Amino acid sequence: MHCFSNLVATTAVAVSVAFTSTPTWAAVAPAAAAESAETPDALSAAAVEAFRAGEYDKAIELFERAYTLDPQPNYLFNIGRVYEEKADLSKAVANYQEFVKQPGVDIEAREAATERLKVLRRTLAELEDDKEPTGPVVEPGVDAPTPAEEAAAAKKRKMRLAGYSLLGVGGGTLVIGAVFGGLAIGKSNDAKDAAFVDDKLALRQEAEGRAKVGDGLLITGGVLAAVGLVLVLATLGKGKGKGKGKGKKEKTGSTATNRRSERTTWQPLVAPSLGRTSAGLSFAGRF
Repeated sequence: MHCFSNLVATTAVAVSVAFTSTPTWAAVAPAAAAESAETPDALSAAAVEAFRAGEYDKAIELFERAYTLDPQPNYLFNIGRVYEEKADLSKAVANYQEFVKQPGVDIEAREAATERLKVLRRTLAELEDDKEPTGPVVEPGVDAPTPAEEAAAAKKRKMRLAGYSLLGVGGGTLVIGAVFGGLAIGKSNDAKDAAFVDDKLALRQEAEGRAKVGDGLLITGGVLAAVGLVLVLATLGKGKGKGKGKGKKEKTGSTATNRRSERTTWQPLVAPSLGRTSAGLSFAGRF
């Protein structure tokens, strides 16, 4: 009768829970058959040597052949141990599970295998949680965007970014133009208060030059801001209602068509407003 507690140094060693440079094994009792190249003891000893040499597949094959000749549960533990060292955790779990279910298994060996199962199952669960989805996540009842819709959305994002940029540049230009306008007004007032004609003419010319610069900046800033505002508004309020489930689209298709035909479209109208002594923007909406 094979007994797990009898250790044979040449063929197997005691159960090891922690990984070490020289792993230990579930003890396999000597077989009753005469020693030969195909005896379970000889196969088990060869499997241990293959494991120590890093030949895991060969070690697994030898342990399985030994188990075929002499189906002792301890061979299952050893096979699971090799799979664990090979980092094939799923097969290691399968062999440990088969081992603990066998009758007549030593209590300490069953506890060691159970502890390994807990560790490996926790590791496998963490590896599954770390896996990222390979494709786009689509909510239930929502159609995945088509390439054309994705291209349109990317175009809108670019237009909106350009619009905000133009608004910022245009606003800054308007501020600088307003500063030049204020300087022009100040020079104009100085020209009125000047005591000599030459001073009046010089100050007036300087005021006119600054006024021209200010007008040019105001016009440029107004145009840039207007274009930016149009780009931003053109990307807002569109594309809503897309991505709903097909079933819902089919149920409400006729109603949605009627509603779209009844909708009105608001179009923003922005244009620069210029005068002899002022500049600005006119903003209006058309339905």
